[in-house]
Amino acid sequence: MKKNSIWSNTVKIKDYPTLNQDISTDVLIIGGGVVGILCAYELSKRNIKCIVVEKDKIGSKTTKDTTAFITAQHEILYQDLIKNEGIEKAKEYLELNLKALNKYKELSKIYDFDFHECDSTLYSTISKNLILKEKEALNSLGYETKIIEQVPFNIKIEAGISFPKQGILHPLKLIKELAKDLDIYEHTMVHKLKGNFAYTKEGNKIHFKNVIIATHYPFRNITGLYFAKLTQRRSYVVAIKDDKVADTYCGIDDDALYFRGYNNYLILGGSDRDNKEKLNFSFDQKIQALLGNKEIDYSWSGQDTISVDGIPYIGRYDIFHKNYYVATGFNLWGFTWAMASSFILADIIEGKKDYPLVNPRRNCINKQLFINLKTAIKHLVSFKRPRCAHMGCVLKYNKIEYVWECPCHGSRYDENGNVLDGPTLKNKDF
Repeated sequence: MKKNSIWSNTVKIKDYPTLNQDISTDVLIIGGGVVGILCAYELSKRNIKCIVVEKDKIGSKTTKDTTAFITAQHEILYQDLIKNEGIEKAKEYLELNLKALNKYKELSKIYDFDFHECDSTLYSTISKNLILKEKEALNSLGYETKIIEQVPFNIKIEAGISFPKQGILHPLKLIKELAKDLDIYEHTMVHKLKGNFAYTKEGNKIHFKNVIIATHYPFRNITGLYFAKLTQRRSYVVAIKDDKVADTYCGIDDDALYFRGYNNYLILGGSDRDNKEKLNFSFDQKIQALLGNKEIDYSWSGQDTISVDGIPYIGRYDIFHKNYYVATGFNLWGFTWAMASSFILADIIEGKKDYPLVNPRRNCINKQLFINLKTAIKHLVSFKRPRCAHMGCVLKYNKIEYVWECPCHGSRYDENGNVLDGPTLKNKDF
């Protein structure tokens, strides 16, 4: 079994140079994952000069760990959006994601990144009512879906709802294709922003008119209050030999599975947990038990940023910097929102349109915000050690994966103190 994603093992992306001089650009994009690459591609199409800087290799972090569902179906969100935000905002959410889906379809006619159109199904094993309510909500938005009664692997369900003509792709093939004509610097770590300058760890500075922070979890701690507005959620994924699944499926219940196909493989994910929750069992063993001890070919895990209200933060970073922008909080639907981020941020930078639905400075005061703050305070005032280098929360040891984890903001370290996942930028000396 390979302890890495199937994507990493099926494509090789060429190396890009390290920045070794001071430079200037119209838009600096920090982060070379799918968000950064798509933003750079969109800006370059609009003849806006931009560069991408990545502290490691492009596509080597969150992007390589995705399952790459391209869908406007985001759990049972639409019934909640209509209830909490109103029908117009729910319709805007749907339209932004459908536009993102269509942009992938357009790109697939130009580039080969294994895009396939397929239906996307949401299912529940315990509540038919929630599924029917979601269909009713979508009907009110004028969007046609269908109710289904079966999903693969003889999983007994109460009901499912299917979105037609959504999609799947190979995430690293997309990165590889789009990056060819972009200005990219790898192994170039920005550690400070001040005014219109970015300073790299390697000793160079970059002058910019605008900057997009596309680092999955924003690395600027205080302004914008993202440390309070975001949590992280970890998912576990395996790939096994099986070519029977053509569409995508996602369960809405606790500990449900989501799955899709890729060539002659089946990709299954699940056991999602919040960064403050303890991992008590191996997802690999759970899948082997479900599928009759079938051999697992690939096993990996990924981490998603979760907003307090279920809507991403895409737009101006904070109230203090009118030319700083961010895209984060995609709530497990990263690839659809990554594409949406590209045209949203390009429109805002060009002054064409504002997007209040995803504005990071919107009112986000709710119960989840106070839960996040309570968790942070609890682990900050503790006298235990070791502490996270990000903001000082007490680290917890994960005995299943042999890593140290921050229950406040989701940073992870290996047993030697090397950073595995941010927002922290600094290694630890345990």
